[in-house]
Amino acid sequence: MAFAIGNVRMEVQDKTRVVTVPNHPVAKLMYYLDCVCDALQIDRPDSEDIEELRNYQNYQYLSEQQRTELMVLCTMLSPDVLLDKVFFQNDEMCGELGNKFYEIGMISNKILVSSSIVIGGQTRNIKCIMAFQMSWLRNNYVEPMQTMARQLEEAEENQRKRESQARKRNKSSCVIL
Repeated sequence: MAFAIGNVRMEVQDKTRVVTVPNHPVAKLMYYLDCVCDALQIDRPDSEDIEELRNYQNYQYLSEQQRTELMVLCTMLSPDVLLDKVFFQNDEMCGELGNKFYEIGMISNKILVSSSIVIGGQTRNIKCIMAFQMSWLRNNYVEPMQTMARQLEEAEENQRKRESQARKRNKSSCVIL
């Protein structure tokens, strides 16, 4: 298949796999991370910790600490960082799906897609590119990040309230020996 981004024509091979993602913000964000890892070849032994965060079918088993790590990673690997380098908003390339992966075979004319990207001081190889529709991005990144941020803020607020109440109880009690 050939397509053009701007004036650049590329030969690509569709590498999309159709998946079912649970309808939960944590699962959707894990799926987003999985897509990023697939595109950036983050599947080596030095990234074992990421494997648990990518397994979106088991989202319910993530600890609070892992959920926080997921949010941090997804913030570091945000669409802003990847747009027009690894991720391309292109409805036509997606067809009936919200996103599609393409392995880059041959690039002619100008080089628009790099073979690597630097994220957080580390160079990652670009294994494939992902075309997406804006609805896919909203559903699998924007809305889940907003939901999880709210939940995290609520949990932190509840923790502060409990600590404050515990301090008040300790101040008003006396110990008789």
